[in-house]
Amino acid sequence: MQAKKRFGQNFLTDKKLLEDLVSVINVSAQDKILEIGPGKGDLTENLINICHSYFGAEVDKDLLVYLKNKFPENKEAFIGRDILKLDPSDIYSSNSFRVVGNIPYNISSPILEWCEKHYEKIYDIHFMLQKEFALRCAGSEKTSSYGRLSVICNYLYEVTILKEVSKDFFNPMPKVDSLFVRFSPKKKEVDRKELDNLKQVTRALFNKKRKKISNSLEDILSTENIEKLNLNLNLRPDELSLDEYLQISSLVKNNG
Repeated sequence: MQAKKRFGQNFLTDKKLLEDLVSVINVSAQDKILEIGPGKGDLTENLINICHSYFGAEVDKDLLVYLKNKFPENKEAFIGRDILKLDPSDIYSSNSFRVVGNIPYNISSPILEWCEKHYEKIYDIHFMLQKEFALRCAGSEKTSSYGRLSVICNYLYEVTILKEVSKDFFNPMPKVDSLFVRFSPKKKEVDRKELDNLKQVTRALFNKKRKKISNSLEDILSTENIEKLNLNLNLRPDELSLDEYLQISSLVKNNG
């Protein structure tokens, strides 16, 4: 079965690699797993026989039929749904399920936003991501990969790069290499107001990435609140730590 360009599909078929990925995920018999885009079921094969409960969300109708035929004893586990429109409560009544996927690179950001929306329900996340995007997720201050995405991911997760995967392992072959990444939630519950403020601050500052933060803070804080900051205002956005971004965000909350 051929990959469809409109779904951004790139399949993994190397058995040793797939076994390695399952090993680093550390799948157990107690796990409840949601796989995003199981494709031809190559990774699925290594998950479905181990975990307690499995569901695979596959938007490609032809692949959905293929999967149901490939796994006849588990055909009800495959659902023909767009992950971005899926409410996980429809498949798991309780929280703490694991999310896994060799996800389409062209919708990596929306899928992470979906995970953020359902943050409290998810135990952890393992995604195969385009290398550049993955480095941005894991980026730390004063590095070239550090940006708005890095700050938000660092606020929500411990981000761990587990394995680099050459483009040669994919069919069709993409233009770039990939990284297999774990996102482990840092919190039991997200303060949505704090997160919204953090997004507002990072958007304002990284929109003027080359400028000193003093140039952008005037757009989001009163002069009085800027003076309260215990920060070097000559720094650039990519030189601020998460804690420093949270310091600014706390004043957005009180900005009159």
